[in-house]
Amino acid sequence: RIAAAARAAGVPMASHDDPSPEVRTSYQALGCNISEFPKTRETAELAREYGNPVVFGAPNVVRGGSHLNNAVSASAMARAGLCTVLTSDYYYPSMLPAAFRLWEDGVCDLPTAWAMVSCNAADAAGLRDRGRLAIGQRADILLVRTTPGRPPSVAVHFIAGHQAFSAKGAPRLKTATTGPAVTAAI
Repeated sequence: RIAAAARAAGVPMASHDDPSPEVRTSYQALGCNISEFPKTRETAELAREYGNPVVFGAPNVVRGGSHLNNAVSASAMARAGLCTVLTSDYYYPSMLPAAFRLWEDGVCDLPTAWAMVSCNAADAAGLRDRGRLAIGQRADILLVRTTPGRPPSVAVHFIAGHQAFSAKGAPRLKTATTGPAVTAAI
């Protein structure tokens, strides 16, 4: 009943920790079109065959593997094209360094890695007004500081086109006094 109500309301649903392709198929039949933390490569492969977003944890990327030692490597899944979304899982600050780590480790290019924490994640959740720089989008933007030998950090943050945060030493950027500060993709 709950799955039927969610489908009727257009609410995206995810399965969690699918241990096998058979379990993935049963959740797919319920309308769970997001596969979160599949436990095997075969399960992730099936989810991608279904066209599902496949979610893994950003901490898994940052740590170099699961903290429970019982899940597949998120980096290995990303390298195989089987991870399309990274989630904060149990540690929300991991999203930014995970995207950069995938790129630095040669798993994928930076636009592909960034899509895992931005547009792919927004699309999976049904949030079509965010996740990319384009006309008509919310214009949530991070300017990231990368310093050799240090993890990436947020220098400036815009929310809905308005500057919401500026790290110490980062430039204070002028924004429009009316309307959004960013109106087009650069």
